[in-house]
Amino acid sequence: MGHLSRCIELAKCLKKHNTTSYFLIKNNHIATELIKKTGFQFFTLSRSDNEKKELTTLLELYKKIKFNCVFIDSKKPKKEIFFKKLNALCKTIVIDNTDKNSLNANLLIWPWGKEQYPKNILLQNSHKILVGPKYMLLGKITKNKIAKIPNSILISMGGADKRHLTEKIISAFKKTKLKFRATIIIGKFFSNKKTITDSIKRDNRFFIVNDNNIIALMGSYKIGILTYGITTFEAFFSGLPSVVISHSIENDRYAKKTAAYNCMFYLGNYRSINFYKLPYITFKLMRNHKLYKKYSANGKKLVDGKGTERVSKKIISLIRC
Repeated sequence: MGHLSRCIELAKCLKKHNTTSYFLIKNNHIATELIKKTGFQFFTLSRSDNEKKELTTLLELYKKIKFNCVFIDSKKPKKEIFFKKLNALCKTIVIDNTDKNSLNANLLIWPWGKEQYPKNILLQNSHKILVGPKYMLLGKITKNKIAKIPNSILISMGGADKRHLTEKIISAFKKTKLKFRATIIIGKFFSNKKTITDSIKRDNRFFIVNDNNIIALMGSYKIGILTYGITTFEAFFSGLPSVVISHSIENDRYAKKTAAYNCMFYLGNYRSINFYKLPYITFKLMRNHKLYKKYSANGKKLVDGKGTERVSKKIISLIRC
């Protein structure tokens, strides 16, 4: 969900520069409805379509649209022939993927820290790799000065929460007598919405909202409990100190390196966490004013919210050269 949302924001920014965007995605009702609301034209692949079919579809679309660039936001690696065929027609850009075949693209964007990118590849290809949070594509930017609600917690476990971490967090907080106001972000791809809703019915310390614009919410909360990913960097931009959990081995590795900037409290990979300690860790951070302010200030230094504009300008420059 985060990848689609950031691409939509990029498309909106490109539109301001008189550049038209189209989407090609795997067919999913929730995703297609989201794009429909933005007014952008989209094309779909069957959920069973492989890379060969994706390439064939792109080549067929080129005959109709004559697009100048393909912007690829996918964790799945592409074969060398995929880029060879497309590069003969247009420019190619890859974001958020360190696979060696991505080096066949005209431009690579790695919007995390340079410490997280293979050093030898970065040194040899620095001329076409944009590295760092300054290129982070965020959701809809909203930055209002709002008074923070005391003991307020914003909980977001991503767009799908396949590990059902939200349920574990709720269970841990419910067992305490702590006074708090916890807002739970329900992602569009959550499969356990009813279970979550039922679990907090008799506890007025919890509230549920949909994930329409999480950045707009962040300003009024004291602390966040987040999974490592794009939302973490939205919290940095918003100055929201957060307790962060990773839900994969890859994210665990990256989160540790990001935490070295003293911008968040990294709790660890979900498999190694004692969730029942989470409420007390969260309140301890809220009450440690010195550390709390350090996390907030350092997060803001990392992410200035101008990444989408920077990437837009790079795309336009690339297709014009």
